[in-house]
Amino acid sequence: MFIQPILAMHHQSALRFHKFSPGGNTTILVTDPVPAPLRAAVAAELMGEHHVHAEQVGFVTLAGAYPRIDMMGGEFCGNACRSLAALLALKRVLHVGPGGLMSGAIASSGVSGTLPVRVVQTPHGPDAAVRMPLPAFAFASATRPASAEGAEPHALAGSAEAAVTVPKRADQDGAAFQLVQPLAEGLELVRLPGIVHLLLDASVHPFPDDWQAQARVLIARHGLEDEPAAGCIWHHGPLAAPSITPVVRVRDTDSILLESACGSGSLAYGLHRAAATGGETALAVRQPSGATIRVSVSRRDGLTPEAWIGGTVRHVASGTAYLYGDQHA
Repeated sequence: MFIQPILAMHHQSALRFHKFSPGGNTTILVTDPVPAPLRAAVAAELMGEHHVHAEQVGFVTLAGAYPRIDMMGGEFCGNACRSLAALLALKRVLHVGPGGLMSGAIASSGVSGTLPVRVVQTPHGPDAAVRMPLPAFAFASATRPASAEGAEPHALAGSAEAAVTVPKRADQDGAAFQLVQPLAEGLELVRLPGIVHLLLDASVHPFPDDWQAQARVLIARHGLEDEPAAGCIWHHGPLAAPSITPVVRVRDTDSILLESACGSGSLAYGLHRAAATGGETALAVRQPSGATIRVSVSRRDGLTPEAWIGGTVRHVASGTAYLYGDQHA
């Protein structure tokens, strides 16, 4: 006589998942369908200390023209996209090119269109990179003489007293794009699709002991409470070896975490550096986990920037998670 397993009798709500660690920013990818109104509650339970436990949750759909990830609060997350790329490599659904380079494209919450991804297998696990979405660029006409470095300062819209050094383009009548908005000494705003970050120079604004409360104050002070996700990214260390300390709030789950790693926060810092170095940069940003995330910003056609983040993504678990409808042990 067949006896139904006890687990199947007592766990009506079960979800298949994969857990990845992109630079330490532990990410659960749920591969079973979850209705959008339930995702925030499901994510909160899965993230719990006594459950699967992670810093964030993404809901993956592999059917359709492109694999898609929807984050727990409808935000965008570069590290979660890198985790999806690693999952696609694991499932062998990416195109394999010369040298074993795997490539493809994904869709994500918080952004329109698709994002190219690249994966290379290494002894330490897949090295996954994603092309990051950038906002529409604000252009400003050149009104001041260029500096010795060929760059020109411009005041940003809405910040008449603030100025930032940006690249000059003679063939565009001196127009220059601006992605980093100065707000005060050592404080800048970088608005990316699906997430916005406040960049804080830790030599001017030291990282506070009460980081959670202070991050909430900063986010509220600058009118970012209604953003799907908003971060406070403290940057420190020498230019040759920069580090960040990222605190990120997700609106729909009202979670605010000191993250072990942050891809979009690393990009925000990279854009800060690019704005002062001719519009391009390539650097490795150390994360609180001790890992680094590579950031590159280039201007392939001389004007439109292209940004990528990359680094090792470890596949640390797969299985079935059982839900109880609460966050208790």
